[in-house]
Amino acid sequence: MRHYQLYLLEEDVAQHYFGQESKLFHLFLERTMATPEQKAILEMQIDYISKPMPGLLLQQKILSAFSHLSTYTVYKHIHVLDLTHQESCAELLIQKQHLTLTSTGEIEAETMFFEVLRKIDPCFFAVNTEAHRFGWLSPIKQVKFV
Repeated sequence: MRHYQLYLLEEDVAQHYFGQESKLFHLFLERTMATPEQKAILEMQIDYISKPMPGLLLQQKILSAFSHLSTYTVYKHIHVLDLTHQESCAELLIQKQHLTLTSTGEIEAETMFFEVLRKIDPCFFAVNTEAHRFGWLSPIKQVKFV
């Protein structure tokens, strides 16, 4: 089972930390191991660099992308793709400050969610503190000056 938290980072933060994603990851990792007092400070830092989730937009885009699939179900803010023929299942929970994605089996279902999210905003940052995995859903293109 894989667990990801997805944050929508401010564009200037995303641009500044492109190529230095490990620094962002360590902020999220520190929060999981922090004392209650430290955790409150780290939560404020994370809130400062991230934007609230555009809940209605996310609901609409995910619903329009998957409503035609018989393997897709939705209940309030929980979206589920259960691709049993491919042994892949993913559940996306939309919350105010982040998204939580839980998946089992192969990666097809979680990838389908990631594809929809990356089209909405290029600044989604995924964090899996248990497996020490992290990254942008859509890598930010660097501006090259000639």
